[in-house]
Amino acid sequence: MPTRLLALLAVASLLAAAVLLMPEGPGARLRVAAGLAEGCVACHGEPAGLTGAHAPAAIGCVACHGGDGRTMDAKAAHEGIVLMPGHLADASRSCSQAGCHASILPRVENSIMSTMAGIIAINRRVLGEDAGPGLPHVAKLGHGVADSHLRELCAGCHLGQAKEERGPIGEKTQGGGCLACHLEYGAKAADEIKRFEAQPKETRAVPRTHPSLTVNPRNAHCFGCHSRSGRFALGYEGWHEMQGRPGADEVSGKRVRKLEDGRTVEFVVADIHHEKGLACIDCHNANEVMGTGAPVSYKREQQRVGCEDCHAAKLASVSPASLDPESASLLHLRARSLGLGERMGTTRDGDPLVNVVVTAGGARLVTKHDGRSLPLKPPMAACTQDRAHERLSCNTCHTAWAPSCVSCHTQYDPADEGFDHVAQKWGPGTWNETSGRFEAKPPALGVLREGSGRGAIDTFVPGMVMTFDRNREAGRAPDVIFRRLFAKLSAHTTRREARTCESCHRDPVALGFGAGALRFTARGGEGAWSFEPALKAHPRDGLPEDAWTGFLAERAGMVSTREGARPFRVDEQRKILAVGACLGCHAGDSSPMKRALADFSGAVAARSSRCVVATFR
Repeated sequence: MPTRLLALLAVASLLAAAVLLMPEGPGARLRVAAGLAEGCVACHGEPAGLTGAHAPAAIGCVACHGGDGRTMDAKAAHEGIVLMPGHLADASRSCSQAGCHASILPRVENSIMSTMAGIIAINRRVLGEDAGPGLPHVAKLGHGVADSHLRELCAGCHLGQAKEERGPIGEKTQGGGCLACHLEYGAKAADEIKRFEAQPKETRAVPRTHPSLTVNPRNAHCFGCHSRSGRFALGYEGWHEMQGRPGADEVSGKRVRKLEDGRTVEFVVADIHHEKGLACIDCHNANEVMGTGAPVSYKREQQRVGCEDCHAAKLASVSPASLDPESASLLHLRARSLGLGERMGTTRDGDPLVNVVVTAGGARLVTKHDGRSLPLKPPMAACTQDRAHERLSCNTCHTAWAPSCVSCHTQYDPADEGFDHVAQKWGPGTWNETSGRFEAKPPALGVLREGSGRGAIDTFVPGMVMTFDRNREAGRAPDVIFRRLFAKLSAHTTRREARTCESCHRDPVALGFGAGALRFTARGGEGAWSFEPALKAHPRDGLPEDAWTGFLAERAGMVSTREGARPFRVDEQRKILAVGACLGCHAGDSSPMKRALADFSGAVAARSSRCVVATFR
């Protein structure tokens, strides 16, 4: 039978079925969407809120929600329906089905935000357990000490976690798969769902306004997960988590406010990019957020964008004719195009930056939410022409502050119960954590990468300075381990103004010694450094509670949550303090110190007879 005749017969059969299923009554009929008849809107009406490719007239309801749209029988129509499509468990039947976003789901499933592979590997290593075969995944966590610890305290923050509550993304929202970033409730949709939830189930009227889907997630979409751990979402907006609970008269909303989960935060200073109106997605591109599809073991392997990609004398770029399909689609969705003589910016590795425009006259960033055009400034000469500081990352000088928490204690209580975020149920036994001081202060500095090179200098904070009792059985002797590990942290508190020379070369916190009095004393033509810590020594290792390393001493073994990272060695401490001695008299921008940048040994040899240099014995 000819193909055309088969197609005509199929259409006739569908139309006949539609007539048979069409009950009496105005409006009670199958509607046509995307060329197929659907009965959903006959009962529920055609919702407002969805536009473009996701409008009901374009795609219908069944494409996302499942069910059977070819029947007017309510029970049959709702068979297999997905009320909240987009969770990773069912995304293959909704967002990622053929003809929609089929290539995205494999990328997201392999992303670090879905697997938590890095957190799992680090936690197992720190607690003295084997990393296990293959790439770790949160859905495959076991029930050993390390994994049970993660199941209860950490596994709530990953994309595979289902978003069960209807309503807008809030400060406590975690997980949700595609919904985590792309679900957007307008004021009307939010009001209707709130009234819907308040009604008795027997009399509920289905909301008429559907939440929309957005290609431009707001910072609020990131907040639920990223206001924890490194607290990037808090720091970016200038907020620091406080300890204790201030009185009601202290919570003004400007300097101190309470979060929806009960935590109290105080304002310190915001990231300069936040002050300029940049959202998270203005820096973090699609490949970085959703992944490229390649399995990754740690977050750093998924990071694609760095400061130097936008702040350089000459930015990398690609011509409009060479745009990849995804970048071209994103430009279209944002109603933007590249004009004559304009090129799209890319990272140094070639990743497209769809909101960066490069021309012969310079470069600019176009904000994704409101389309404002901001010039991209190249770094100052001091950042690029100073060989003495060529190992320093941008974070080293331009991080204003970072959250710092030391002296954590973790213990298992078999008599209580805890919530297992993987199994989504309560179970016997729970992990309890108590923390020490929590401060906002400039981060410590250390060496990030080892290998053939000397390593880069970057910012670190206490990551796991903790006492951990691995015993989970009542009546048995404690199985206590102690770790003093600092973690690499990009605090997202970038400022245009840089740290002073003294804040690195004469600050014991920056050097990893912890808070205290670092003094340079001159006697008999020689100078010596001494350090008096502010905090008491920890009984486990003798170091001050907030220290990463000892004063003019070295540490061996496991010292960081990142393999290869370490505090400064003794020889490096001496070099830093040798410069610090000079800064006691000479300002960082003085002529002697400028000469010292080019040739420190020569500057010391040509010093005045009144100068006293540091002597280390």
